[in-house]
Amino acid sequence: MTQWTWARAGARNEATGFIGRVAELEAVRKAVTQARAVTLTGLGGVGKTRVAVRAAHQLAVDFPDGVHIAELSGLRDPEFLPNTVAHAVGLPEAASQNPMDQLIDHFADAQALLVLDTCEHLVDAMAVFVDILLRNSAALVVLLTSRQPVALPGEFVLPIEPMPEPAPTAGEQDNDTLALFVSRARAALPSFELCDDNRSEVIALCRRLDGIPLAIELAAVRLRSMPLEQILTRLDDRFRLLAGARSAQARHHTLRTTIDWSHGLCSPQERELWARLSVFAGGFTLAAVEHVCSGGELADQDVIDLLGALVDKSVVQRVDGVAEYRYRLLDTIREYGAERLEAGGRGAEFACRHRDFFLLMSQRAREEWFGDRQLDWGNRLAADFDNFRVAMDHAVTHPGDESALRLVNGLWGLWLGKSRLAEARRWIDKALTAEPNPTVEHGTTLYLGSYFGLIQSDQAVRETVRRCRAVAEALDDDLLRARTTSLEAREVLLWGDDVPHALDLFEQARRRFEAADDLFPLAASYIHTSLYHASHGEPALALREIERALHHLRAVPGERWVRNCLLIAQVLALWIDGDIDASRELGQKVLPSVLEQDEVMCMAATLEILSWAAVAGEPELAAILLGGAGTLWGRFGSTLWGMSGLLRIHADTEASLMTGLGGKRLTQLYTHGAQLPVPRLVDIARGRAAGDEYVPPPEAVGSALGPLTPRESEVAALLVEGLTNRQIAERLVISKRTADTHVEHILTKLGVTSRAHVAPHLASVKPEDT
Repeated sequence: MTQWTWARAGARNEATGFIGRVAELEAVRKAVTQARAVTLTGLGGVGKTRVAVRAAHQLAVDFPDGVHIAELSGLRDPEFLPNTVAHAVGLPEAASQNPMDQLIDHFADAQALLVLDTCEHLVDAMAVFVDILLRNSAALVVLLTSRQPVALPGEFVLPIEPMPEPAPTAGEQDNDTLALFVSRARAALPSFELCDDNRSEVIALCRRLDGIPLAIELAAVRLRSMPLEQILTRLDDRFRLLAGARSAQARHHTLRTTIDWSHGLCSPQERELWARLSVFAGGFTLAAVEHVCSGGELADQDVIDLLGALVDKSVVQRVDGVAEYRYRLLDTIREYGAERLEAGGRGAEFACRHRDFFLLMSQRAREEWFGDRQLDWGNRLAADFDNFRVAMDHAVTHPGDESALRLVNGLWGLWLGKSRLAEARRWIDKALTAEPNPTVEHGTTLYLGSYFGLIQSDQAVRETVRRCRAVAEALDDDLLRARTTSLEAREVLLWGDDVPHALDLFEQARRRFEAADDLFPLAASYIHTSLYHASHGEPALALREIERALHHLRAVPGERWVRNCLLIAQVLALWIDGDIDASRELGQKVLPSVLEQDEVMCMAATLEILSWAAVAGEPELAAILLGGAGTLWGRFGSTLWGMSGLLRIHADTEASLMTGLGGKRLTQLYTHGAQLPVPRLVDIARGRAAGDEYVPPPEAVGSALGPLTPRESEVAALLVEGLTNRQIAERLVISKRTADTHVEHILTKLGVTSRAHVAPHLASVKPEDT
């Protein structure tokens, strides 16, 4: 199934149609059959990105394991290159595995296409990154866009040239350059038509602009404010020094001069705003423009009016498809503005203003995310993720005022609400290193890092809990003591055996939380105890804990994250108590809220428990939901929070379905569910798919090994022989880590948790199937 994912929401919506480039698209199609690393090169504004994206869409049928596109223009720190690509691919925020290893494992046997867009500012890191991926995969193809080759072994470099020069008698139907100009001219001036009266001027203009799409668009938009003849005259004046041979270098000058020309046609105030806007990464809102870019030379100007003027001149682009008005600069335009800002000696000033704005935004979110505006805050923070990365990078490289600590602490709702826990912990480590002194902010950062690690069931976090305790005692901070106590209680429930002591620690912490009105850790503590009681066969105790928590949450009726977690615990408790109908009804009721919030953990848990509820009466539905939940747990990075009681129920469910459906049918249904889009899974779980619409026919997959790659099938056969992972690694001459990963993938794809369950799947395959 083709998978389309994006590194940043809203960044790739195209407001203008794709024109021409038939030969280039065919060249890309051929190139990806000849090389596994294909780089589209060319000057800025020539259309590399649009060719790559359109080619990727057309090539989707040739890559059954998915097409993934990661936009990298907003990424400044190469350290987060693997994180960014892993997120675009849809891989989990796994605590126990770094994102580079995840990518290697994901693409090891995948026939997939990975598009890495805008690589020139990361070229050294990109060369190493892509080389590692390709050396560790059998069929992955990487398509890159860059203003220069990446210098990869076996790299196929495909230059993207400007659009073709029009002949004297050409029209928009037979020349793509004219078609582009006319299309953009009509957008600027709907009455515009190419005719005999203006053909020579349009052709001269397109030739003067060397067929560079960005330059043509910048010129075409000028029809709003001046006639075609005047545009051509002004450009002739600008380009007089470029007369002579038309070379690649001249084309670079052409684009530069076109941007110079657009810059020159802006008012001094518009030019100043252009420069200041260059500090943003990925996009920005009206509020951000007002706060970061006002003042100084623009003290008497309305920057929003100036921004509108830059939109009219196509310097700034509106980003469509988002709830809040957002804008962005094309990379070439942003770099031009950044040069102007640095040349004026103001780069550091506006970098600080950018950091301060997003620090202020994070502080507001810190106070308001756990409240009635939680959904809005989650979406706002996610939309500005690139900007927060830039702000955090500035803060950790300019320590001294705890900005780094305050930023990562302020984004706790983003990290938690969008399941970005692994990257959160990396930024937390950076911030703690930059600001090592034991302060209240430092202690809060340690608390969040510990809490996130415990949710991911990562035992490495135990040391962070110890550090949090040490800071709490050093500061004599009762609130941090209480938070640390709750962490220690959670730690015991996960990995200890003194459950009464853990429950007593929770009660100690809760008394302090209530006294301090520290509502989030108070309410969240009941999530852990209610899940524990339910998973260990004590539903009445679980329901009591949920009721206590909901009582505390009455003050924030619009809060969703904790409330959804508690409702999921209630779904579990009802199921444990034998009230299957009530459990199913409540689970179906909570799904729309979880889907709207786009919270992976809660979605996985709800689908998982609903699959348990369907085992007895609708086993095929149960298998489908279990497959969908499995995919989501994989994205989250931890199945059922690592809680032993829940993992036992999960294993029992698999065994029951194996017995009732047989290995072949279970594998087919599980795989079908794993591949369904989440909204479709929600419809199925809520009973909105009529009759047997959601059940794939038995012949849809001919083999129980259908979802396994050839290498995974080979490993599965060795598992049946009884070999350990290390013995499998030695037999196949692969690393132990790679063998571990293959085994994990096999168990996930076959819908089982035990190695012993692999054999029945193999036995159910007829000889003609294999």
